[in-house]
Amino acid sequence: MRQTPLNVEEAIRRLPGKDCGLCGRKTCFEFAQTLRDSPEQIERCVFIAHSDTPQVSATINEITYRDILDREYDFVLEKMPTDLGPRETILLFNPANLERLGVKKGDVLVGRPAAAGCPVSHCGIVVSEPDFFNGMVEWQVIGPMAARERGVDIGMYTPIAYEGLALFPRQKLQFGMRYFFLPRYCMLQVRHSGLVNMLAQRQEGLFVRMEGIMLA
Repeated sequence: MRQTPLNVEEAIRRLPGKDCGLCGRKTCFEFAQTLRDSPEQIERCVFIAHSDTPQVSATINEITYRDILDREYDFVLEKMPTDLGPRETILLFNPANLERLGVKKGDVLVGRPAAAGCPVSHCGIVVSEPDFFNGMVEWQVIGPMAARERGVDIGMYTPIAYEGLALFPRQKLQFGMRYFFLPRYCMLQVRHSGLVNMLAQRQEGLFVRMEGIMLA
């Protein structure tokens, strides 16, 4: 029996907005249009189908607290509702490249967080003026499509901090403690670890800043 076609706007709400192309379409929007006539194809989105990553609407009983390698983690790190993607502070391996490349707020950058051991290149949009003195950039990680069109390659970098909402923590998070967390938008779906150096209860949820980021 043919399923009821999905509303395109509803489909877009369910999709991750990463524009990763793994479903066979160039963008999540293009894929959402396909779902109008073939809603069963939503299984082609790896971030929805066969994923243990909890969605914002998930309940605590639906979370496995295990990553793709079957390792336990303590909470899910979700982006802030007003952000385009996960917020990250990064330090270039060669800080002088910030000035050499003329990086500024609004630029799209691409690089690899080699110091954390991650094999995947990240793409992000710079959300504040760069710190040229220390060679640091604050960006929001986005899908690769924008980087293909106008991305600036910054090479390898060190992730200094992640910021976002701590969803469904298994225990009360404490300042100065190191925890395992699963970034909701991680393409590898593996746990990270970080030291909490900021906690704040906001209307959207528990805001947390993690430093000393590692894949561990």
